[in-house]
Amino acid sequence: MKGRSLLLIVAMSAAASVAAQVPVVKTEKTLRYEIPATVSTQAKAALEQVYGFLKQMAQAPQVAPVTQEDWDQRNARASAVIGPMVKASTDGLGLLVQEAVVGGVPVLRIRPPGYTPRNRTLIYAHGGGYVLFSARTSLTVPALMAVASGDEVISVDYTLAPRGNWRTATDQVIAAYKGVLGTRKPKQIGMLGDSAGGGLVAGAVLKMRDQNVPLPGALYLLSPWADITDTGDTYTTLAAADPSLDAKSLKWGADAYAALADQRNPYVSPVYGDYTKAFPPTLIQGGTREIFVSNFVRQYQAIRSGGHEAALDLYEGMPHVFQALIPNTPETASSIKCAAAFFDTYLDKH
Repeated sequence: MKGRSLLLIVAMSAAASVAAQVPVVKTEKTLRYEIPATVSTQAKAALEQVYGFLKQMAQAPQVAPVTQEDWDQRNARASAVIGPMVKASTDGLGLLVQEAVVGGVPVLRIRPPGYTPRNRTLIYAHGGGYVLFSARTSLTVPALMAVASGDEVISVDYTLAPRGNWRTATDQVIAAYKGVLGTRKPKQIGMLGDSAGGGLVAGAVLKMRDQNVPLPGALYLLSPWADITDTGDTYTTLAAADPSLDAKSLKWGADAYAALADQRNPYVSPVYGDYTKAFPPTLIQGGTREIFVSNFVRQYQAIRSGGHEAALDLYEGMPHVFQALIPNTPETASSIKCAAAFFDTYLDKH
């Protein structure tokens, strides 16, 4: 009996040893919300809260909107959820935020505390897959940029799809830009956008270039949705690791924004643009936990292929537009500081 017990113990020990050598297979469910040990302590704490929230959101039934009312209700729900988060992250910044109309387009004028007018303006386009949010519910990124740069940021409240489309949105961004051109030289204007807003800014700049409109001095694209056709290696390789984006709901937005025949139009998906012609210096930022990483790399390579200045700045373990999700972290502070320095390098101050 004792011999059998000894054999059993040996067998169990051997099995445990083998098991310890076999890597744990991470399922999509566990990988999606796993926080890497390589992020900052502050980011870890903030992401734990954000991922808990995203996990709950992912459990809700996902039904494709059909009517305009469906889209409006979806946006209202998303805005109601994100609104308090945006308010919490911007209330203490001492901003002056005013509704205005620039170039015939509704905008928010966002000024940092103690703002002293100077000869520079930044223009921002918000994200949301072209179908969600507004300038008001997307205040975090332009607020951080206003504080870091000392500049006024004009946030374009473009018409969401399907009420509008890519023609509408790019025309509105260009109209706002032309409105600012009335008081600024092109090199005194920078443009920025996150996610869909990043794609919109780049697409609008290609469109204004083809219309012989003088180009802005520099662009800052945060996690840009630079190709809405779901093309790119990381749409597959990082599909199970991205905590916020999924191809299904992205396609709903893409199809609402542009017909299939138009989705490779450079004004829609700027990775397909002609960069042998003029294009402003561009800073592209993103995180390593995004299915859009291929978008960042391809957009960077496209701009560089034309001989233009571009910088690709990636952040370890960060999710999509992390600057808006976890604003009070070293990663966000570093990224925004980098963007402010980029604008200082390429924009005229006088």
